[in-house]
Amino acid sequence: MSEEVGQERRRFFRIDDEVALSYRLVADDELLRGEGLKITEKAPVSLANELEKMNEVSRIHFRHVEKESPEVARYFSFIEAKINLLAHHLMMGTDELFVKTTQPVNISGSGVSFTVGNALSVGDCVEVKFILRPSLASIKAFSKVVSCDPNGEQFKVAVEYNQLGDDDRDLLIRHVVKKQMNDIREQND
Repeated sequence: MSEEVGQERRRFFRIDDEVALSYRLVADDELLRGEGLKITEKAPVSLANELEKMNEVSRIHFRHVEKESPEVARYFSFIEAKINLLAHHLMMGTDELFVKTTQPVNISGSGVSFTVGNALSVGDCVEVKFILRPSLASIKAFSKVVSCDPNGEQFKVAVEYNQLGDDDRDLLIRHVVKKQMNDIREQND
C-alpha cells in the first residue's frame, strides 16, 4: 500500500490549456429532482461537437484523397474551413460562453482545475461548462469540488466530473491527446 501512495493514480492524462469556462453551484435537491445532466437521455446535439466527430472520421478519408489527388484535397480543406467558419459564427450567437475570455485550466477526462474569485467548499456540486479551442466543442458536466486552495487573491478549485456524457468524455480525451501531441511537437521544433 505504501508504494501506491507514491505512484500517480490518475486515470487520464492532464494538460494545461485555455478554455472559455463558466460554473455555477448546484443544489443537491436540483440533482435529486433530476434537473441535472440526463446521461441516459439523448442530450441536445452541439453543432461544434458533431462537427468535431465528423472531422475525426473525415480525416481518415482525407489522407487517402490527399495521396491520390492533392488538388482535390486542397479544395476539400477549403470547403471544410468555410463550414467551420459558418459554424463558429452560428455558435457565437447562441452560446454565452463565446463572449467570455479564456482562462488557464488544467484539464483531463476526469476533471478540471481552474481559478475562481470566491472559495468553494470541498464536496460542493457545481455545473461546469467550457468550450475547447480550436474545435469550439462545448462540454457540460456536473462535478464535485475535490479541493479549493488559496492562490493569491483568488482560489484554485479542482473538480471531478460526476455526470459527463460518454460522447463528451471521448471528445475531451481526444482534445487532451491532440493538445499533448501539439505541445510535444512545439517543444521539439
